[in-house]
Amino acid sequence: MHAIYDELGGSDGVRTAVTVMYHRIVADPELAPWFEGVDTERLKSHQRAFLAAAFGGPQVFTGRSVGEAHADMRITDAAFDRVVQSLMTALADLGVANEAVLTVGARLEDMRGDIVTA
Repeated sequence: MHAIYDELGGSDGVRTAVTVMYHRIVADPELAPWFEGVDTERLKSHQRAFLAAAFGGPQVFTGRSVGEAHADMRITDAAFDRVVQSLMTALADLGVANEAVLTVGARLEDMRGDIVTA
């Protein structure tokens, strides 16, 4: 079985998915406050590296752990769900196979405990 990274279209696919996802997130009035004053270009770069590694691509992510990065953000279950849904929708809109989209959602669900702190 090949990596989800390949199913997403490799580096270009991950880059496009992250761009589309953040466009949706910062336009969402319920999520936008978490991103005010944040360097979104830097954040997108970290997100691309993290997702590439998480989905079986190159292991170039050197940032903080998911728990450390989100520790003081008071992220709610509802916000987590909206972000995950934004990524899954972006992937589906980009033509990623439903099975791969569901696998991405399941992998992100495994991180809920490290991200949701509210």
